[in-house]
Amino acid sequence: MKAHSLRWRFTLGFLALQFFAIAVSFGLVLYAISSLSQNDGLPSVWLRKDLMDSLQVADSGEVEFSPSPALAKSIATWPTLWFMIELPDGSTIRHGEIPADILEQAPFLRSFRSVEMRGYVDSPERLGRFERVETEFGEVAVFAGGSSMSEHGITFWIGNVGIAVPALILAFVTLLGVPWVTRWSLRSLNVLTDRLGQVDYAARGSVLERASLPDEILPVVNGINMALRRLDEGFETTERFFVNAAHELRTPVAVLQIRVDTLPPGEEKLQLQRSVKRLAAIAHQLLDLENYRQKPRERVSVDLCRVVPKVVADLAPLAIVEGYEISFDADPHALWMQADEEALERAFGNLIRNAIQHGGGAGEISVRVAVDGSVLVTDQGPGIPAEKRHRIFEPFYRVNPQGAGAGLGLSMVGEIIESHKGYIELLVPDAGGITFAVRWRAGAFPSLQSLRAS
Repeated sequence: MKAHSLRWRFTLGFLALQFFAIAVSFGLVLYAISSLSQNDGLPSVWLRKDLMDSLQVADSGEVEFSPSPALAKSIATWPTLWFMIELPDGSTIRHGEIPADILEQAPFLRSFRSVEMRGYVDSPERLGRFERVETEFGEVAVFAGGSSMSEHGITFWIGNVGIAVPALILAFVTLLGVPWVTRWSLRSLNVLTDRLGQVDYAARGSVLERASLPDEILPVVNGINMALRRLDEGFETTERFFVNAAHELRTPVAVLQIRVDTLPPGEEKLQLQRSVKRLAAIAHQLLDLENYRQKPRERVSVDLCRVVPKVVADLAPLAIVEGYEISFDADPHALWMQADEEALERAFGNLIRNAIQHGGGAGEISVRVAVDGSVLVTDQGPGIPAEKRHRIFEPFYRVNPQGAGAGLGLSMVGEIIESHKGYIELLVPDAGGITFAVRWRAGAFPSLQSLRAS
């Protein structure tokens, strides 16, 4: 148990309460004992047992008396010790000097089941006990005394035992039982934690189920569901804004592009065409990004060695027109994964378009699927400065502010790859340029395990 866990707090709380109760009980016992006189005495409560342990049945069937070690010790300790045992056959066994006035009462005491005579600690011979005891050889009458016990001391001892034993039991039960009971009582928190882990925050309309949760947790669940609904409303408002803005931009941008194209050739026309191209790219990427986010994500079994070459084939004409050579290479093995095929095509397409846009307009763009499932897109352009590489996946960030991109393509790529349990590394080849390497985490690519094993 951790120190800040609820189980540990409950346990410490119960222990503190128990120690407080024990301390109060002990104080009450001390107060009660303090009212007793320390000179009050009572006959030894263990003497009867010692006497019975000293009686044995001989082989002849007669009862014999042989002092037990405990009785012998009491005889040596207490010179005033006396007793008289009346056996079933009427014979008696005696020891010590019984006070005459007490002995005279023996016939009268025989009419009782048990009688106790108390006195003072400093007069042990005036203490006695009479009782009838059932034994294996019949009923025996025991009349004994002369060994004193302090009423104050025996009460104090019994009080301590009466507190210590329950206290030990309570402490043991608390240390073992309270953590288990607390864990059982708070199991609903584990249910709530599991349900929170299952919430798809990227999806709309996700809420926590209230079923089987205790009343004390329901206000928390209601607050979380209210916060989720507010997040949904905020996301929907933002998405509608971007989608509407992108749609509204497309028409005037198209009209503007047509009018710019009709202008006479010149530097001003080139500047306007670059600006219009950038506006068109922003509108296109905004629509592309929002379409991806709003579309339900359906995962199917996808062969990566089929998806990537399809994207390369679709973009090869554009790469060639822009002045590049483009190549594709893949391991012959099929690499299957559970994925959103359309989203993966969009991600790899953006990586290749990025290479076309920033590759310098010359050289080769190579796309390769490695045996471990990694997808590497390499260009031979000027590369990306080291101090800017950590920001290229931020929305609207552009390495070249004068470029035509909107800074949304790589942001969407990172989001798609991350949702498929992957990540992107930037590598710098010896020949120059830059390589975007898509890697996959454990569990994202089940087919890799069998492939590596072979």
